[in-house]
Amino acid sequence: MRLPSLIATSSILLFAGVTASVRAADSADAQAPTGLEEVVVTATRRVERLQDVAVSVSVFSQEKLDAQGLRSIDDLTRLTPGVAFSRNGMGSAANYNDANSDINIRGVDSTGGASTTGIYIDDTPIQSRKIGFGTYNAFPALFDLERVEVLRGPQGTLFGAGSEGGTVRFITSEPGMKQNSGYLRSELSTTRKGDASYEEGAAVGGPIIDDILGFRLSASYRRDGGFVDRVDYRNSQVVEPNSNWQETVSVRGALKWQVNEGLSVAPSFYYQEQKINDTAAYWPSLSDPGSAVFRNGNAQTNPSRDPFYLASVKVNWDVGFARLTSSTSFYSRNQKSVSDYTQFNRALYWVFDLLPTYLPPPGSKGSAFFTDTQNNFYQEFRLESADPAARLTWNAGLFYSRLNENSTENITDPALISEIQNFAGISLCAPDDIPCNTSGLIYYQPYYRVIDKQIAAFGELTFKFTDTLKATVGVRIAKLDTDGQSLYGGPFAGASVQSNQTQSEKPVTPKAVLSWQPDRDTLFYASAAKGYRIGGTNVDIGTICAGDAVAIGLPADANGNRHNPTSYNSDSLWSYELGGKTTLLDRRLQINSSLFLINWKDIQQNVYLPTCGLQFVANLGQVRSRGGDIDILYRPIDPLTLNLTVAYTDAKYTKSTCAGVLTFSDGGCRDSGGAFVGGPIVSDGDRLPGSPWTFLGAAEYTFAALGGDRKPYLRVDYQYATAQTKLLPGQNPNNGLNDPTIPGLPVTKELSLRAGLRWNGIDLSVFGQNLTNSHPLLYRSRDIAVPAEQLYFERSVRPRTIGLTGTYRF
Repeated sequence: MRLPSLIATSSILLFAGVTASVRAADSADAQAPTGLEEVVVTATRRVERLQDVAVSVSVFSQEKLDAQGLRSIDDLTRLTPGVAFSRNGMGSAANYNDANSDINIRGVDSTGGASTTGIYIDDTPIQSRKIGFGTYNAFPALFDLERVEVLRGPQGTLFGAGSEGGTVRFITSEPGMKQNSGYLRSELSTTRKGDASYEEGAAVGGPIIDDILGFRLSASYRRDGGFVDRVDYRNSQVVEPNSNWQETVSVRGALKWQVNEGLSVAPSFYYQEQKINDTAAYWPSLSDPGSAVFRNGNAQTNPSRDPFYLASVKVNWDVGFARLTSSTSFYSRNQKSVSDYTQFNRALYWVFDLLPTYLPPPGSKGSAFFTDTQNNFYQEFRLESADPAARLTWNAGLFYSRLNENSTENITDPALISEIQNFAGISLCAPDDIPCNTSGLIYYQPYYRVIDKQIAAFGELTFKFTDTLKATVGVRIAKLDTDGQSLYGGPFAGASVQSNQTQSEKPVTPKAVLSWQPDRDTLFYASAAKGYRIGGTNVDIGTICAGDAVAIGLPADANGNRHNPTSYNSDSLWSYELGGKTTLLDRRLQINSSLFLINWKDIQQNVYLPTCGLQFVANLGQVRSRGGDIDILYRPIDPLTLNLTVAYTDAKYTKSTCAGVLTFSDGGCRDSGGAFVGGPIVSDGDRLPGSPWTFLGAAEYTFAALGGDRKPYLRVDYQYATAQTKLLPGQNPNNGLNDPTIPGLPVTKELSLRAGLRWNGIDLSVFGQNLTNSHPLLYRSRDIAVPAEQLYFERSVRPRTIGLTGTYRF
């Protein structure tokens, strides 16, 4: 296996040369660490030091989140090695909403089907299933968190089928049982040629009855000012300045009752609502990113409201030989959005020569109304051995979940009906179609519901062969039942289509780890783990997509109508990892690194049909992802801390794949008779989205005290990612569906500075983000793949932002 020289060289040095260096520091073992602070995680569902865990993990405490100015999942993932995150609201699998996102860990990425990344608040998964244009993941605000853990690689044994590529865990602060504590944060900033942003948040906790009853309360409000103007596309006159602002409100309350020495009960409730006024995507024909001029010419905004709550009860019981944990939770979400379909609708019918232009006349408005509701129940029981120092340790558990997600969509466009009638003499509405004739309802989807039921048993055993060598084996055995129901119709889609599909699967996800820990400061490990993602059901694309259906060779029925698959199968992967963690130089230098190889097959991916604007999910071939990462944390002197992270990922398809039952042969897709019927959907060598190399560097220096406890400090963070030069499936001209004008990721770089003063728990600082005012083209898309540049949408990063932050901890 060939890997880039930097990762290979660093890993060889780590594995071959580090032991001798560590021996020189053994004499310091009996003393308290004088260098880097130790980090505690629960990545294996046990409380352990990060350096003892045989998993590639990045950890962000609330203090680190504040120091680096991380305020959202976008910021967090940007500074996490091996993780890519994008806002793809204008993409083919989305609904123009800025909350749409795509998360990629080690190249494991999909815009269709169930999520490839587990998103957890404490012990509860909250990720969404992709069942339509209006469904996407929600993420909690980064306020009053104990820490965030990003686990790279499949975590199916302990975290289930939603953690195929990795898991992001948001771990909240616990109630205080012995002393009072609090946290305050306030922030104000301004963006170049944009609106101001500001935030206020407070948290307090402590004992109500010492050692018996404790509480934690928190609340936060954040407004991110807009920087994209909505204008009239005819004359560039501003209709709504800085329209892409958004607000996030979060409230949490938690109690902990220590019933007796061995039993505790901890109920909690978390509520969050995010409101987005408009998209940050801009029209390149109206914008000048180099001058921080971002404009869109949409006829109306693309607003959304996304409220959710999570209610849970956690019980811990020490039963002597083991500790029993029961986690019961209910997650409810009711997201609503309105998307501007004015231009999209006209572009679609313009392609079919029913309109003179794709640009809407004055006063025309087409709207798509989306909802996404989730009502999910979870119950987990875990039993873990009580003595972590025993030769044999174990944990085992039972898990049950019932996930009920439903997405609706209705498209109205009264003016479109008369525009087509006047130009082409055709009536979209049947005479007896009252909703179409009276309100312009051209598409209705009253339900697209998926109910997933799962029951699983899981367990892990760790056996210490010697004091330094141990092996861990684990497995999760599950039974999953999926029931998919959908109904849609209207002139936009052709005939009304109703479908009911069920699936049942029994996945087994094993894991094995061999680790060697010669001393407290050194760990080497090798692991193999399987990841799994459940299959699902599709809505039929109908007759309007006949042209695209022919291009990719979808099979035809007796009437000549072509249909996409009614369902898609599960996919799975095997991940192999070599890793090492070491601490040197009196624990002033820490080096963590890993190498990985992932083989992913039968991949669930979204297939977007560009000339009709619909989609379905198919199992598209197989991918091999390989790479590695190295994270170096160094404190050469007490006032200075340095951090360097390098990550490499190369994820590519290793098999050309056709749609439906067709087979690939001699450069194309052929039917059972050997006739050529179209190009593949993906080709051997196509890449998945993601920058191959990412580099993250940071330095923080604390100056001598100005008297008392007042300590000035200066921090710099710099991120650099290389361009994606290999073809994505949609860029490859040999594929049946392609648009070679859509680029891959460019070079991205961002410089941030923060200078402040800390004393007595107070931290006042001034910061600058994106100080070079870079404007990389992170995302480009267009409504319909026709030769008209005005149909493009683009997305970049927030322009230069300067601000003030104040925090207080007690």
